Amino acid sequence: MSHQQPTHNEASSEQTSTFVLTARNRQFVDLRLFKSEPEDPSGPRAFTLLVWGLAGRSVGTPSHGIWIHDIDSRTENPHDEQDEGDMSPQPGHPDVVLERGRMRHPESGEIREYEEAWKDPPVLSVDGRRVSVVLETRPDSDAAGVRGMVVRVGQFCQGILRMGSVVVVERWAWTEDGGWKLSARIGDGAHLPCDVTWDGGLAAGDECTRNGIS
Repeated sequence: MSHQQPTHNEASSEQTSTFVLTARNRQFVDLRLFKSEPEDPSGPRAFTLLVWGLAGRSVGTPSHGIWIHDIDSRTENPHDEQDEGDMSPQPGHPDVVLERGRMRHPESGEIREYEEAWKDPPVLSVDGRRVSVVLETRPDSDAAGVRGMVVRVGQFCQGILRMGSVVVVERWAWTEDGGWKLSARIGDGAHLPCDVTWDGGLAAGDECTRNGIS
């Protein structure tokens, strides 16, 4: 579960709110959202655009990350994308890991070198438990062009659903004084079953249906 600041061999910058949730079984949901400036300068900024959304499996090692994309908001052929890099700790910053590798540039489409700094926030217990939960669409949904995944880790939950060319994402967070709150929802056509990870009463292997999708 990490926050990143990516560069693509350019001046270091980060204009997105990027958050990755990785469950114990190494499945992940990675959402990179853009926050717009409010018309009222004193008002809160809102998430208005999905820059990139990913879900899949991490199969690398602590020193070399490899991420297999099962869902990618930028392409309907996610397995064609290369996503791997070398990981190195940063002296003096024990909670930060630097990732260097090569990947497709989001604007030019070229394969370029990149550098990302990742920081892990603490995982808190909710209702006395630290929970890791994964929900994903049934394999037979792929034939209909539907693929989705929800990952919850502790006090955070994210989900992504792709239905053909339509992509829907949600991001949730829990706080002691407010409970579970939706911090971002982008896309139309479906509501993701993120709430099932905290009040659905599901056991491992159970199924749920939302918007006619299992």
